[in-house]
Amino acid sequence: MAEQGIDVHLFEAAPKAGGRTRSFYEGKVDCLCDNGPHLLVGAYQTTQKLMQDCGISHHIHWQSSLHLPLWESQRGSFSFKPTTWLPFNLALLKAVGELPGHDQTSPLAMVKLATTLKSDMDDSCTVQEWMQQLSMPNQLIHDLIEPLCLGAMNESMDTACASSFRRVLHESFSSHKQARLGWFTKPLDQALIDPLCERAQQLGVKLHTRTCVRSLQEIEDSIQIAGQSFQHVILALPAYATDRLLNRPTSCETRAICNIHLWFEQEVHLPSLLIGSLGTTGQWFFDVSSQMHDQSKLRHLCAVISADQSKLDDLTLVQIIRDEIRAITSLYALTPVHYRIVREKRATVLVRHDHDEQVLPQAVIDASERSKPGDLPATIEWAVQRGENAANSCLDRLKR
Repeated sequence: MAEQGIDVHLFEAAPKAGGRTRSFYEGKVDCLCDNGPHLLVGAYQTTQKLMQDCGISHHIHWQSSLHLPLWESQRGSFSFKPTTWLPFNLALLKAVGELPGHDQTSPLAMVKLATTLKSDMDDSCTVQEWMQQLSMPNQLIHDLIEPLCLGAMNESMDTACASSFRRVLHESFSSHKQARLGWFTKPLDQALIDPLCERAQQLGVKLHTRTCVRSLQEIEDSIQIAGQSFQHVILALPAYATDRLLNRPTSCETRAICNIHLWFEQEVHLPSLLIGSLGTTGQWFFDVSSQMHDQSKLRHLCAVISADQSKLDDLTLVQIIRDEIRAITSLYALTPVHYRIVREKRATVLVRHDHDEQVLPQAVIDASERSKPGDLPATIEWAVQRGENAANSCLDRLKR
């Protein structure tokens, strides 16, 4: 919008922009730390274009091809790694068949799954019901479907929306280029948020941080915010915050994500820069020091628990995650010198079929995080798409 010469103001309640995509300073270890690691996939085309436009694409490291490292206590380390010399659909089948503990039923089930990625689906169908309809082998669900569902949807298969998860699979596993994984090589503030704010301000956007908007006052054809009058207002909030701002009841469900940051004096490395752990409390483990090319004395690892509903106290949780890292690395004399647990209690608004279209004042455009079946779940990509769609809608209105 600013590029088109529109006068834009951004109101942010927090001390800085970014929302849940944020970093904080951890004084005891003298480092900038993210609230949690953010994993990207090659299908995030809108995010990649935004970063290209701002000249910060180099802040993401992309795999040359898909490599999903996994670990389980009985099987140790293994990988889901489609070969690059085959067409991607065939490479997927070959990679599934080569997973330890799988037989020919897994590739056949993947073929059946692929045939349903474009078919119609009831909005109320869950991922678990979808898998039951396809008679998916339990081992394939355990090794791939369930971890991907938790990671992408931030909820378990028995409640996650099948049509949105189907879109995730379709977009993320359609080609070698789109299936690869990526991660930020700097803390989120430095890699993403600060450069975006700098670019916005260069274009004339006025950023109002520490400004909590508690009400919208509609006066004739404009909206009053903090004593200023605006022709149009975009609400880029979680659905429950939008509902609170507009004084209406909310029924949206949310799930938590728990990030356990550990720092070690020992020279500890995971088998890969990231690893999905099966049958453990920590679901994803990140070698943050290696991802960030950090040369400091302390080694920083982070474990992520999606859809976290545990009631464990901090010390017990740290001990569990420490023991799981010991098992993954085979370094049993491993003790963290510092830890930080970040619990995002409302990390994501869940995809639900009963998210009705909201009636808004004429001057208000809704870019809330309120995914409906078939939409992407709450991810960086969906946030960027919502913002882009809202900006284009506003530009269209201004041209009328």
